[in-house]
Amino acid sequence: MEKETQQQININVDPNIYFITMVNMMFNEDSFNFLITSGNQGRQFVADPKHAKRICLLLEKQIKEYEKQFGEIKTQLPETPKTSQEQESKLGF
Repeated sequence: MEKETQQQININVDPNIYFITMVNMMFNEDSFNFLITSGNQGRQFVADPKHAKRICLLLEKQIKEYEKQFGEIKTQLPETPKTSQEQESKLGF
């Protein structure tokens, strides 16, 4: 029987660097593109649809566990700004 070894990795992370200020997402048939900004820095991630779905399922699972331990998170999606075409269609005849 082989003895299992555990490896510990210490990571020092400045919490201010990773405070997410904005998330933009776009998709097409082949990929989901995520742009996540923190302060004046941004990172872009690309995932195929199957992996994007797995990320979503993992987030849902983690959020349910969090809410079970700490209570419901109350939030909503921000309103989408209206495009100029939508605004123009309400004006005129």
